[in-house]
Amino acid sequence: MQASHFTNIRAVIFDFDGTLFDATEAICHSLNAALVAHGRAPLPRAEILPRIGRPLYEIFQTLEPAAGPARVQAHVDAYRAAFWPVCLAQTREMPGLRACLDQLRPRVKLGIATSRSEHGARYILEGFGFGVDFATIVALEHVQQVKPAPEAVLTACAQLSVPPAQAVMVGDTPDDMHAGHAAGARTIGVTTGAYDRAALLAAGADAVLATLADLPALIG
Repeated sequence: MQASHFTNIRAVIFDFDGTLFDATEAICHSLNAALVAHGRAPLPRAEILPRIGRPLYEIFQTLEPAAGPARVQAHVDAYRAAFWPVCLAQTREMPGLRACLDQLRPRVKLGIATSRSEHGARYILEGFGFGVDFATIVALEHVQQVKPAPEAVLTACAQLSVPPAQAVMVGDTPDDMHAGHAAGARTIGVTTGAYDRAALLAAGADAVLATLADLPALIG
């Protein structure tokens, strides 16, 4: 994919988990802590990975479809109680992130569209020194419909005052690609999460990268 394919871009909107940061260890630890606290067996890592990026309530609901709202919420609360003490120690920024943002910051507006809470996203961003890099964070509590619906991307574009046609959605899941396209934005997949190049292309990615370090060269 040549840089000319991504000209006239004024905003880059990033997914969070699996794209900007790898919180896999913290997520697996916390999800299994919540399950064990409610008398359930922990899940192997391979069963957790494809669920990363979905809202917590939805994850626990799908793991126990017969559970009522109070029990599902109790799982969410137990997850969060386990997550906060370990989240920074067990999270790492994706390779190339700092260089990517340093190059993009003078050229385009930067935003985040994530299905985690704003508090969680900001806590990690600030912990790693990225607290002022993003002009907007559209999180779980800000939308009625999470990705793959386009609402988070459309909201981010509106808050950045950039039309979707002049924005790029960058993410590591098919949901990110679907959300970006449905919003009318371009999409770039990164193979830093649970999905490979073929899966992201099948979901409609306009380009797929192995690392964020390669992203600035695509944005003309």
